[in-house]
Amino acid sequence: MTIQKPPSNKKINKVIERGGSSPKASSQQEEEVKKFQMVIPQDLCKLIDDDRNITGTSRRSWLLQAAKEKLEREGKI
Repeated sequence: MTIQKPPSNKKINKVIERGGSSPKASSQQEEEVKKFQMVIPQDLCKLIDDDRNITGTSRRSWLLQAAKEKLEREGKI
């Protein structure tokens, strides 16, 4: 393994001064969101996990989809 000299301060400063742009937010990130924690009974969580593991969906996505489907059935969205 070859030991290399660390880059000079000039090279580091050049990279820092060059700057960059931040990634564009997706349309979902541009929406106003509300963050909160949720407590789910263990038995219900197991049922959700068993169902979502079939498709490999995250709990978050599964719960959002379930809520959306319920609200659509009730004609609220």
